[in-house]
Order: sequence, then structure tokens, then C-alpha cells
Amino acid sequence: MSEKDKSGAKKKGARETNATTLRQAVMRRLPQRLRAHAEYKVPPVPSLLEHYVQMFNTVWQGVGRVFTPEDLEQFRAALKQHLNEAWTASQYSRVIVSFATDPPPKTSLSWRIEVEPVSMTDEYNHWVATRTPPLFGKHPDAKIFELARSFGGNPAEVPILDIGAGTGRNTLPLARAGFPTDAVELAPSLAAILREEAEKEGLPVKVFEANVLDPNLGITPGYYKILLMAEVVASHFRTLGEVRALFQVAAKLLPKDGLLVFSVFLTSDDYKPDNVARELAQIFWTNMFNRREMQEAYTGEPFELVSDEAVQAYEKANLPAEAWPPTGWFETWTGGQDLFDLPAGKPPIDLRWLVYRKTS
Repeated sequence: MSEKDKSGAKKKGARETNATTLRQAVMRRLPQRLRAHAEYKVPPVPSLLEHYVQMFNTVWQGVGRVFTPEDLEQFRAALKQHLNEAWTASQYSRVIVSFATDPPPKTSLSWRIEVEPVSMTDEYNHWVATRTPPLFGKHPDAKIFELARSFGGNPAEVPILDIGAGTGRNTLPLARAGFPTDAVELAPSLAAILREEAEKEGLPVKVFEANVLDPNLGITPGYYKILLMAEVVASHFRTLGEVRALFQVAAKLLPKDGLLVFSVFLTSDDYKPDNVARELAQIFWTNMFNRREMQEAYTGEPFELVSDEAVQAYEKANLPAEAWPPTGWFETWTGGQDLFDLPAGKPPIDLRWLVYRKTS
């Protein structure tokens, strides 16, 4: 019972005995005994800056560390700088935020931000080291064989360049079928596997270990009748400028009536993705464009669009039953579900086969 004077009022200087007040007072001391340290690795998505700031602020509040607006602004500025740096380097990079509570009796917290650069080559080196082959599935794409055979006659007269060939999922079966097939592969670890497999089978496959957009690649213009890029634009092309550069390269390499075929995620006509969706799409290997952008990419170049088909529907209808699905992740990825946590058929993007013919 509180000490009170005769009027019933609490005496000045009397000890506090209110349970609620005392509980709150005790809890205010708890942060002096809380210890925490952690490291977060977050995708370098500049548009998620405010989301990340609020996420970390909530975590820190949970261990009794309350940041002033000035403290948060300092953290926000540093995080923004590192997000932009990592994003510019590669969408596969990571931003590392580490923090630890300061020694008692302090109730403050110290944080640090740094960038962990990761390249596409690094990603595929990790795949080779940790995943069970085949990395991209056992069977070649049905679409490329349909196109190769559409030229008719002798397969030896239909040379094909498989760009971003990986370990040869399409390259090797095409070469076995008699189509003169060469490959371009940027990742050394994948190119090495492809070379080894081709040599084992005695297949005359030349592997260019380079970026197809490199002007010094050394490919003879007019030789290949088909340029193939399966899952490459969809996974690795970050900007419309890169797609435009692809058409420019194809215009130099292909003869008249030659075909450029690639798979790419296209948006539904009524969907306009914001910056968060576009940036996260790159993180989830589902970089997306709309049809207007794709048309802009080859404006002024000698190409016409021949076909625009859903990869999942086409491949399911044309691959052997035992080859479906090509990989455990193929259906969700091609349907846009890796990016959008929605039921099948609901995401506003899907992977498409686009085929272009060179007109002159």
C-alpha cells in the first residue's frame, strides 16, 4: 500500500508501488542486459531502400535500441550508397549489414555496411561446385529443332550458333543431329564442361568463351543461319540497350532469311511494372520487358517478328512425355511464379519464344 497523508494523497517522495508503473520501469532497464549481433545479406534493390530502413529499425527496436531521426538518416544515406554500388556492379551482388549492441551500460548499437560483389561467373562457378548435373536439364528445347528443320534439306547446310550455351543442353544434341553447331559461353566453368563433353563425343563444336556483344568476338558474318539464345535474355539481360545491341550483332552475323530466336519474359499488355518489380525481376532471374520495348529494340534493324509463343505451352506440347518438366524449377520459373507468389497462370509475365527473320 502506498504511503499517503491524511487526505489520501501520496506523500511527496514516497516510494512507487504501482504495478504497471514499476513494470514499465523495469523494462526500461532491460536493454542494458540485452546483447545482440547479426549479419544480414540483402539483395541490392535500390527501390527497396525505405523498406530496408524500416526493417532494420524494427529489428533494432526489438532489442531496445531506439534510433533518433538523425541516426536513421545517417543509416539511410549509407545504405543507399551501398545499394547503388552493388546494383551497378551486378544484380547478383549482395549488401551486407552487420550490427552489434555496444558494451554496457550503453544502450546503443553500432552498424556496418559493405558490398559483397558477385558476378554472373561467380554464380555459375557456385552452381558447378554445388549442384548435381545436368544443371539446365537433360533435353534440348523442342523449339530450336523445329526451327533448324524448317530450312529443309541437309542439316549440314544449317549452321547454328548457340549463345549462352551453358553446358551444351542444346549445342550437343544439335551437333549430334548433324547441324554444324558452335557455342558462345561467357562463364569459364560452363564453357569447360561443354568443351569436355564435345571432345568426348568427337563433335566439331567450337566454343567462344566470351560475351556475344563483344565487337571483337571474331565470328564470321553470314555463316550461321540461326542465332539461338535460350534463357539468356530472360536471365541476364538487364536493359533494353542490351537487347538493342543483340539485334545489331545479329544483323551483322546473320545472312538474309537467317533467324534470331531467344526466350524472354514479356509482361501482359495491361501490366505496367514499377521499379521495385523490375529490379526484383533481375534478382529472381526473370528480367521482363513489354512488347512495345521489344519492338523498339529492333527498330531500324532488318528484322521482322515471325512468332511469339509461350515457352511453357510450346515445350510441354512438343517435348517427349518423359522429358517434362525439363527441370524441377522450369514450370514455376517460365510461368513467372519465381517473381510473383501467385497461383499458376496468375502472374502478369511469362517466358516467350520470340523468333525474328532477317529481311535483307
